[in-house]
Amino acid sequence: MSRTVRTTPRQLRVREGASETTSLYDLRYANAELAQAAREGRRPAPAKTLRRITSWQGMVLYCRKGSFSGEIASAEARARLQGRLEAQRIRGLHRAGHDLDDADIPPVRHRHGVLWHAW
Repeated sequence: MSRTVRTTPRQLRVREGASETTSLYDLRYANAELAQAAREGRRPAPAKTLRRITSWQGMVLYCRKGSFSGEIASAEARARLQGRLEAQRIRGLHRAGHDLDDADIPPVRHRHGVLWHAW
């Protein structure tokens, strides 16, 4: 009994771990075509080019259960910590009697601030 083995051509194989492959046809001018069209006094004819894009983004999302909330929360915590450390530094300078005319603490960017500033 024989079996039929179906193989995918090397150009069409998806690499290991890739989540999605998109094929996009594009029209481009070749340098030889541009030169020949200029010699003949005509418009150049574009050549059809296949571009293949492989994306791994889905795998990244699945590994983190589809959410970046943990990374966002830790980034916000780091930003708040930087603000507190800057306030402590300025408080120490004030207690030491330094001039604080140039002291400035930038506001911490909150993740919902974009919604607030959109009004």
